[in-house]
Amino acid sequence: MSRFLLTTVPVPAHTRNALPVAARLVERGHEVVWFASRRFRDDVVAVGATHVPYGQTRDFDGERLLEEFPQLAGLRGPRAIGRAYADVFVGEAAHRVADLSRLLEHQPVDAILSDGLSYGVGLLAEVLGVPFATFGDGPLVHAHGPTPAFGPGLQPMRGPLSRLRNHAVRTASRRWIFAEAQRSHDLLRQELGLDPDGRSALEVSVSPILHLQACTPSFEYPVEDLPPAVHWIGALRPDPPSRWSPPPWWDELLTSTRPVVHVTQGSIRPDMHELVIPALRALAGEDVLVVVTTGSVPEHELAAQLGAPLPANARVCEYAPYDLLLPHVDVCVANGGYTGVTTALHHGVPLVQVGSTEEKAEIGARIRWSGVGVRLRGASPSPHRLHSAVRRVLDDPTYREAATRMGMEMRRHDAGQEAADLLERLAVPLAARGPSRPETRHVTPVHAR
Repeated sequence: MSRFLLTTVPVPAHTRNALPVAARLVERGHEVVWFASRRFRDDVVAVGATHVPYGQTRDFDGERLLEEFPQLAGLRGPRAIGRAYADVFVGEAAHRVADLSRLLEHQPVDAILSDGLSYGVGLLAEVLGVPFATFGDGPLVHAHGPTPAFGPGLQPMRGPLSRLRNHAVRTASRRWIFAEAQRSHDLLRQELGLDPDGRSALEVSVSPILHLQACTPSFEYPVEDLPPAVHWIGALRPDPPSRWSPPPWWDELLTSTRPVVHVTQGSIRPDMHELVIPALRALAGEDVLVVVTTGSVPEHELAAQLGAPLPANARVCEYAPYDLLLPHVDVCVANGGYTGVTTALHHGVPLVQVGSTEEKAEIGARIRWSGVGVRLRGASPSPHRLHSAVRRVLDDPTYREAATRMGMEMRRHDAGQEAADLLERLAVPLAARGPSRPETRHVTPVHAR
């Protein structure tokens, strides 16, 4: 059996998305050591993995990202992405290297799996000669030739101007949007004694050895030179909860003859005024059942923020397992978090996507390009715009048909099992690596001391 190191950033989705992968590895008898935020210790232990807390690495609260990093407030699109990469993800790379080199000095592993935002882990794996994989729970950032650059939410275009546009955007992105992140990453690579590899700060988030992309090809733009390391594994869906009590109105959902509209704005956007409240107002007069999941806001608090009793057609709970909820949903209204979107598509549910924070512009662009839903720009649309978008998706069968086709493609995959299969093939037992394996040693980058 093998020992795996799993590393994730403290953003809830990026940690919880890896739970089914860790669970499948443990079920097969492997040991999983998980470098994760203290907030997720119980989740990690519940799947049989060993939790290792951050040391020098900043253990921020991913559900309060704007409070933890106030410099991100008010930023949208590429500017927000560039700042987050510089300060939150690449900015902690040296500390991750220091923490993990200390861990691996005493507890060597056969392979490492990291979310793409845990910068520095791949560099340490390269130094130590340990097989290294990444999982992609966000849009694929590999973009060359006719494939649009990542960040501004551009869609593929045809004609001779396509490559010119994309080259110009990629050049501008590297020189300005990701310039600070690029400098930090290149400096850390130099400090670790590694030769320059020429890849951008975005591209290094994809392992050149094994990358597990949590969707299927039809939800990604065509890439003419897709690296062979990329494997499509379908949506990363959590295992069914061992304990969950359905809300009192659950039977009404299961037997509803009205269209069901699910509304959510994700785990790191707690302001209900962004999407949930406009959606409640937009759909209050419609002959639909509106099912709202708030994340952490109780029903009475949502009503207080609304400033009125909840509409008669609204049903609210803080959480519902998507694999139980989505088979009964006709359209999902969401801010466009990758996991929620791909899980909805796994169940063939079309979407209305709102917002351009984080990487949402990229996800919304893919929703529109693939025909599985409608994209609305801006963080908080008017009730009128939301109403029109929901009616458009409900009334036009082409959205449901496109989502159904994609769902059939998604359901051919079991992400947890396929990821475990690929990781087992990647892992090279320590004894089998022989004397040529680089000696595991403690590495502390200069600017992490």
